[in-house]
Amino acid sequence: MLGKKSGVAERLLEMYPDIIVWHCMNHRLELALSDAVDEVGAVNHFQIFMDKIYSTYSKSPKNQRELSECASKLEQQLQKIGKVLGTRWVASSYRAVSAVWYGYSAIYNHFEKAKTDKNRSSTERSMYCGLSRQLSSLQFLLNLAIMYDILAELSMLSEALQNRETTVVYANKLIKRSIGFFKTPETERKAWNQEP
Repeated sequence: MLGKKSGVAERLLEMYPDIIVWHCMNHRLELALSDAVDEVGAVNHFQIFMDKIYSTYSKSPKNQRELSECASKLEQQLQKIGKVLGTRWVASSYRAVSAVWYGYSAIYNHFEKAKTDKNRSSTERSMYCGLSRQLSSLQFLLNLAIMYDILAELSMLSEALQNRETTVVYANKLIKRSIGFFKTPETERKAWNQEP
């Protein structure tokens, strides 16, 4: 859109030289998130595992049905598991992480049952054993919790920036509030670094 030679913005500037051009605020947020994801290697591992969970259920009606049965037994309500940190808006990633966050027990139970299911091939059982181990790892649980918090904040910001009523001044306040959310106060940093 903002191409220097033949983008829409450049063409509008030719017709209306006094026009002010900028990326939509939400698109800038998405670009910043994409840059941050590229900088943090651990996020790639998280994304790859979340994609495995997504593909486990999106490509198999049998797995979807079995997951639903596990959720029913646990009296849990399932949300649709989607892709995370793809090219979609941050709100989509939040919904995907939220689905795993709230459906965690059902997903774990399904993986546990599938890894011992004699009707599955040894390759499948082995795959579910690995999925179960990774799902229950402390590292994944911490990453899931952190991503849930981060994406919840960014999703709220993203949706507010898309609102037609949002002015540049109000958007600035929202962005500053979100920046404050991500800054760790000095007192908390000191508490984390102290020996027990």
